[in-house]
Amino acid sequence: MPDSLLPLATEGPRSFVAPYAEPLLDAVQRILAPHEDARAIIARGGAWINHARVRIATAGLLPGMLVAVHTPPAHAHPCMLTDDAVIYADRWLIALNKPAGTYVDATPWDAENHLRNALLNHWYGRTGELLHLHPAHRLDRDTTGVLLFSRHSHANGALQRAFVQQKARKCYISHVEGWPTWDEIVMQTGHGRSERGRFRVYPAEDVGNPLPGGNVIKSMETRFVVAGRHADGSSTVLAWPRTGRTHQIRLHVHGLGHPIIGDASYGSGRLGIDAHHLHAWSLQLPHPIHESPLLITAPIPRWCQADLAGILASDTIDSE
Repeated sequence: MPDSLLPLATEGPRSFVAPYAEPLLDAVQRILAPHEDARAIIARGGAWINHARVRIATAGLLPGMLVAVHTPPAHAHPCMLTDDAVIYADRWLIALNKPAGTYVDATPWDAENHLRNALLNHWYGRTGELLHLHPAHRLDRDTTGVLLFSRHSHANGALQRAFVQQKARKCYISHVEGWPTWDEIVMQTGHGRSERGRFRVYPAEDVGNPLPGGNVIKSMETRFVVAGRHADGSSTVLAWPRTGRTHQIRLHVHGLGHPIIGDASYGSGRLGIDAHHLHAWSLQLPHPIHESPLLITAPIPRWCQADLAGILASDTIDSE
């Protein structure tokens, strides 16, 4: 996506009820700051009428319609892939080494600037083939590493079952604050949103209890192993999530008193670090078509200080 389609605004969403009949473009322009381009925001997919995305500037509003305008947050930038971004591909699947600061799929403020589209364009430019992609799972915006897509509808069902049935095993590298007093620990807790809407850790005995909005507290389990304690007061910790809750690893290490470095949401923003240090290092699962074991690994990130290759070669860490 061209830089020109990313306005300087960092606000949003802004919502209002249409007071009279007029084109969407006029209504959006009226509520934006002078430097914001209403036509570009609508074209990108940031305008919604009655909870549906509308990308036609001349669409007509009627009195009483609900309009929401989403503008990109400060961290939004064009999603680009390098030539070595694809780390695995066969007839059925394709995997990326996800870069930091990118979204897997469309956001409320942008229907185009995301990894699925970037991969479609990247692959078409290299091979001339138009893919039909479906993400097998999600990674947080700043989490890097293995991100798997199916590229054929015949793989979708079995692939989703592998994740739902916990047959897909993931190992993450995390760079955390402090030196844990333990070498290995398993966190078993509850997971859900707080009254303010943010995800949080709940006691394990609260699993099943109701939450505001009709949801219930769900179980959350992660195994952690310390791979290195460093002179700067930080540590490298490997994580194997046994459930797949939103922000699971970030929540659990924060609960242990060792938040991930660079994680502004859960307690450890550091000057000069723009993205949190969490990396999806490996993904192991049965292949969705022929069921043979498949292991996909992503390159170790530059911020990792531990000799992970040496540690694993010495068999001092048992994988899941």
